Amino acid sequence: MISSGKLSPSVILNDITDSSDIPERFVAATETLNRAEAPLMMQTVKLLTDVVEAHRQMQRQINTDFVDTGTSWPTALSKLLTSLGDMMRGHITDSISLLSILNRVYMKHIDYVVTGLMTQLQECDGLTAEAHVIVIRRQSMQISTTEVNRLQMLLGKFEYLRTTLSDFEPLLKTEWHKSSPYYYYFPNQLIIGECRSKFYAVVNALSEKITWFDGIVNGEIGFADYFAFTTSLRSDMARVQECLMFYKEELESFKEQLTSTLNASFNYEPPTTSLLKFNMDSQWLDSVATQYIANKLSKLDIATALHTNGSEVLTNADRLYSDIELSLFSKVSNVIDEQETGMVSFYSDLLQRVTSLQRYMFPNDTTLEDFMRRLSIWRIPIVNFQTSQVLLLNCCNITAF
Repeated sequence: MISSGKLSPSVILNDITDSSDIPERFVAATETLNRAEAPLMMQTVKLLTDVVEAHRQMQRQINTDFVDTGTSWPTALSKLLTSLGDMMRGHITDSISLLSILNRVYMKHIDYVVTGLMTQLQECDGLTAEAHVIVIRRQSMQISTTEVNRLQMLLGKFEYLRTTLSDFEPLLKTEWHKSSPYYYYFPNQLIIGECRSKFYAVVNALSEKITWFDGIVNGEIGFADYFAFTTSLRSDMARVQECLMFYKEELESFKEQLTSTLNASFNYEPPTTSLLKFNMDSQWLDSVATQYIANKLSKLDIATALHTNGSEVLTNADRLYSDIELSLFSKVSNVIDEQETGMVSFYSDLLQRVTSLQRYMFPNDTTLEDFMRRLSIWRIPIVNFQTSQVLLLNCCNITAF
């Protein structure tokens, strides 16, 4: 007796809302259908377990790669940097040993030769300045016997300096034959490059002008000529004094450079807050999946829970990755850049200094070159993180037959 109007969808839906048990019965029926139909049940289970496994996989990767000190690559990086630092410190120790030999050879065979010549150059420079004043005074008054004696002394000093300059390289050669280890680490010549021309400028000036200077002492040559001569000579003598010290200064500068050290450590603290939230999310997802499989949660309960908390799970995972990226990756980039800059600077400077010292050695004395060739930095590094060492293999050519 129900009219067709009563059978309209809107009326039926209104009646359903008035019957409080119908929605629950519908949900229960739907849940029963999803559990009774194996494909529907397995589809839901698979989706849940896939989500849980994906989260676990990310958790395992983070723990393995960034948290666990035994397996994380920050630990491996720290071992690598430490090993590289140990390698460089070993090269510093070797370089100090080399420098010790060079200094020992210098102090035993060369220092007194250089010091003797330096002393004469300084004496001649001081007497030349004093004679300059005497010559000026002589233009207007009679000079004393003492002043004449000082001029005569300067002439004698010039003659002795000329002899010492002429004997300088023969003296070095004599000492070379006495040196131990014989033939090695001995500077063949201390006067090289522009210094050599200044050295022989003084030698030639003294050889040519001693007689001429005798005329100045006796008042036979004027002040203007004397002024030009002494100005040029004093300048050249000062330059020779500087040149005599270049090799020793190279050794001292080398020592100062070897005192530099390289920061070879890397420490990383995982972002505690975001990591804790991420691990709690993993436990929550695992609990949801386990309860559904045990029929303690319905599909509607799961949908409601994921709708409520799912976005926070994704946000926490993204925040953890961002924190790692900011706190670790940026730091790693800076540390590696600093390490590279420090090592390139150190080894470039080391190579330049050894090359500079090589210029002073005999042409067939290759001990300094051999020292540089033995440094393991020029070979291929093989990293062994288990032993925290950098092993090195020589490059070789493989010929196919």
